[in-house]
Amino acid sequence: MLAFGAPGLMELIIIGVILFIPVAVVVALVVVLTRSRKASGSNPNLKPCPDCGRFVSLRATTCPQCGCPLQREQ
Repeated sequence: MLAFGAPGLMELIIIGVILFIPVAVVVALVVVLTRSRKASGSNPNLKPCPDCGRFVSLRATTCPQCGCPLQREQ
């Protein structure tokens, strides 16, 4: 028990798990919110490359990252 001396291995594992869960939740929320903010504030003149996902101009004929041929938007 924690109240009666130094914690043993099992207590340390339990404490680690208890501390890890809130940290993991916060990190997951930050990642989700950051990605959704980037998507909502995206430039309307850009589209994602179907091959690599990098955003390229609507007028581009190939992706500058991977060279994938692109169809121009009308």
